[in-house]
Amino acid sequence: MKKNAISLEKWGEQFTPAQKQKAKQDNDYYAVVAEFQKTRKNLGFTQQQLSDKSGIDRTVIAKIETGARNTTLSSLMMFADALDKKLKISFV
Repeated sequence: MKKNAISLEKWGEQFTPAQKQKAKQDNDYYAVVAEFQKTRKNLGFTQQQLSDKSGIDRTVIAKIETGARNTTLSSLMMFADALDKKLKISFV
């Protein structure tokens, strides 16, 4: 370990439980966004192609993928349909 380095566990002690919960929620949100973008790209869709097929404006898709805009369940269902996929949500 470097001279001024501290462990990740020690570093995390400076945060309140509320701050830790917020960080976890943010991380979970961006994991969903990343999965959405990865699926779109793996299927070979550009944002414009997904827009054309789903009826949701390309700029909205771009904002969702960058985390600048939240999406709705309805929109996720439209994206899944446009990508010929099923949307699966689970609570674990």
